[in-house]
Amino acid sequence: MGQSSVKRLHLLLLTTAMMIPAAVHAQTEQGAPPAAPSSSAQEANTPGTQLEDIVVTAQKREQRFNDVGVTVNVLTGSDIARAGIKSLVDVASQTPNLQMKNVVGNGITNVTIRGIGLNDYAVNNNPAAGVYVDNVYLVSPAMLTFGLFDVDRIEVLKGPQGDLYGRNTTAGAVNVISRRPSAANDVEMSAGYGSYESWHFDGAVGGALSSTLNGRLAVQTVQQDSGWQTNYVTGKRVGKINRNNGRLQLDWKPTENLSVLFSGHLGYEDSQGVLYKGDNLFTTIDDQYANQPRVAGAGIDPRLTQKSTGAAVSIDWSLAHSLTLSSVTAYEHFTRLNISDIDGTVLKQLDETEDGRIEQFSQEARLNYAGNGLNLIAGAFYSRDNVKERDTFDAPDLLPALGLPGFDQIGNMFRQRTETYAGFLHGEWGFAPKLTLIGGLRYTHERKIFDQATTFLIAGSSETDIFPAVRDEYSTSKVSGKVGLNFKPTDRTLVYASISRGFKSGGFQGQLTFDPTGLIPFRDEKLTAYELGFKSRPFSNLQVNAAIFDYEYHDAQFYGPLFDSPVGIIFGITNVGDARVRGAEADLWWRPVAGFDVRAGVGTIDTKIVKSIVAGVTTGSRLPDAPELTLNGLLRYEWKLSDEVRPDVSISGNYQSRIAFDVVRNQPEAIEGGYFVGNAEVGLSLGNHWRVSVWGKNLLDKLYRTQALDTSTGWVNFYGPPRTVGFNLSYKL
Repeated sequence: MGQSSVKRLHLLLLTTAMMIPAAVHAQTEQGAPPAAPSSSAQEANTPGTQLEDIVVTAQKREQRFNDVGVTVNVLTGSDIARAGIKSLVDVASQTPNLQMKNVVGNGITNVTIRGIGLNDYAVNNNPAAGVYVDNVYLVSPAMLTFGLFDVDRIEVLKGPQGDLYGRNTTAGAVNVISRRPSAANDVEMSAGYGSYESWHFDGAVGGALSSTLNGRLAVQTVQQDSGWQTNYVTGKRVGKINRNNGRLQLDWKPTENLSVLFSGHLGYEDSQGVLYKGDNLFTTIDDQYANQPRVAGAGIDPRLTQKSTGAAVSIDWSLAHSLTLSSVTAYEHFTRLNISDIDGTVLKQLDETEDGRIEQFSQEARLNYAGNGLNLIAGAFYSRDNVKERDTFDAPDLLPALGLPGFDQIGNMFRQRTETYAGFLHGEWGFAPKLTLIGGLRYTHERKIFDQATTFLIAGSSETDIFPAVRDEYSTSKVSGKVGLNFKPTDRTLVYASISRGFKSGGFQGQLTFDPTGLIPFRDEKLTAYELGFKSRPFSNLQVNAAIFDYEYHDAQFYGPLFDSPVGIIFGITNVGDARVRGAEADLWWRPVAGFDVRAGVGTIDTKIVKSIVAGVTTGSRLPDAPELTLNGLLRYEWKLSDEVRPDVSISGNYQSRIAFDVVRNQPEAIEGGYFVGNAEVGLSLGNHWRVSVWGKNLLDKLYRTQALDTSTGWVNFYGPPRTVGFNLSYKL
């Protein structure tokens, strides 16, 4: 889809936004009764077709979806189950203009929203889209590979969130919200078996522990004894999974005005990583498997071992009828050991071990006033985190060829400590019956201390630093924010326009480098967004949302093969220049008859580098991980065979057009063509408690790459999983 097509879609969405309120709803004066419903509206009110109200906390308070002047895609817990979403990366399959992928043996998650993201593999650089789990920001992309369980909903906010969220949200924010304890007795269990000897169990139990205390315990285990890749070195299948998670929540309400929520979680994983499918420049041993993309080589057992623990205390205290004080205090501890064979052969060329630890503490306090047509949120935020990493490459078969004879290993290490302070104010003023003015400001100060950073060589038991350990600091202070206008011609339609600005702080290279000047900090990137959108429920069985946007992207941070070294091109991160992004998206939810739900989404983006300041990045290039077109859809139909037996069928799928994994040096190997992935599930509900289903993912068995990486031994590729099938049995009290 070219630029002219994008412009036509922009015009279509804009025209639709202006026409829907007038065409569907009679324009009445405030307080006047609405016109009688048309025959079409009466048909839409057929029993069983009315859509449920959507409530979100995208602006850190509960609001109806159609009252929020922000582009938000919401997936409820039932949506997640119907689409077969098991992890964060699966969310992209049902969200327009969203890209998520796991890379480097599934040890890092990259998130890109509307073409804005961070395609980095280092643990110390924050994502451009803030990811929050129960209001707690996760500082590293290594912390985003978690499985989803007992989720109430996921909200994807698009565009810079420079007032209420602030830190590193040039792309947007992703909020994962767990199911909260309630006084009602609740028991849920789900177990299943699938391809490659995989099985899982999810369970949750909750209810009242006393007249003032509710609790909820949720657990998950995912086990897999085989895999869809074969290691030609050993002849064995690779893909074993051992993942376990648990979460305990206690909701204490000692008085009508005070609520305290404690949440603690524990997660552990010891799984085999994904094999690197390589085209090695130094040997022909892998050539006989060149046409077998799911057969790859590894001289070691690829391993991903992770442990995460954390706790948070959230307090909501109603000080007066219109004044609420909220506080979120959180601590997270995360460790990982990621072992992978990057060269993809039996040779010891790039057998990598990544050993890291992350600790973070955060505190946010907010004061919310609501009354007399005015809503104000004033708050302060503080966080500190400590990231420590040591990466080692076992490479005795490669280093002599690169002019480093006598050495067995090469690696790098660093420690990064970050401290952030912020203050923010967000306001919404209903200054006229149908108009609301929105404004927000946030001041952020961030300081990073980067030390113990060096590259080393190992010969036997002797370790030699290539250069003395580097210590440096980076500080930034920025003001970000938003101004917008909401127009509500009717209670069920919102037209909104906004200008918002966000920034992602600069930082330090977390990858191996031979030159200490490569550890000089890169600068902040800034993004200014202009957006126009609408949300409308013209009939009780139809929800339609659309938006168009235009971004000015300055000092963009890119990761790629940017630096030259004695051993060839080295990957790294720096500011590459300026870009512009234009696009549009739309989605709908329609229930034409009782039991039949239709969901569909379309997104288009046109990205371009308009100013390049580094060699290898060509002006006019598209941004990485930014397909021009994305489509997603889900159809679900449930009907009754009897009062006790209800079959259901769900079909879902997503398409993305041609994509570039990396635009640095315009490498054709980094281009992947468009592809479609389709899924389905057939279920049978028995009474009000039991449900059994069979499911299939990637039913057409589409072969597609999720990433390509240029290494010192040649190109390596990562592929998406093939067709998988299974069955599931669930019980709900």
